[in-house]
Amino acid sequence: MTEDVVTVDEHSTVSDCARTMLTNGAGSVIVTVDDEPAGIITESDILWAGVSIDDCLSGIPVRKVMSHPITWIRPTATLRAAAKKMQDEGIKKLVVLDGSEMVGIVTVSDIGHHVSDIAREVTESMGLKRKWESDRRFR
Repeated sequence: MTEDVVTVDEHSTVSDCARTMLTNGAGSVIVTVDDEPAGIITESDILWAGVSIDDCLSGIPVRKVMSHPITWIRPTATLRAAAKKMQDEGIKKLVVLDGSEMVGIVTVSDIGHHVSDIAREVTESMGLKRKWESDRRFR
């Protein structure tokens, strides 16, 4: 997961979101209400707003465009659980909540970037298992 979650408050505009995403190199922002995550706006949401709402981006409030409620997982969730939740919900980003505190975000890209690391770890642990099973001291 990424621990540095990019946020905007509920009084922001879609233009504010786009500027914040560009400044932070982020593909989404979490919209907060009283410092609690309330929704998410993605690059796709901004494109949709720009094409379908007859107003400039600075005139569109985030509440009109954000997806809500947010979909979330706990920091103890497995990679498999996160991927399944994304697939089941048809989403690409999950907010990570520890109690009510937002501690990160995990994306499809995060999972994709780490698949080779995960495969390597599984392969290494299978090799250790075979070694332990073949070692006569453990029979």
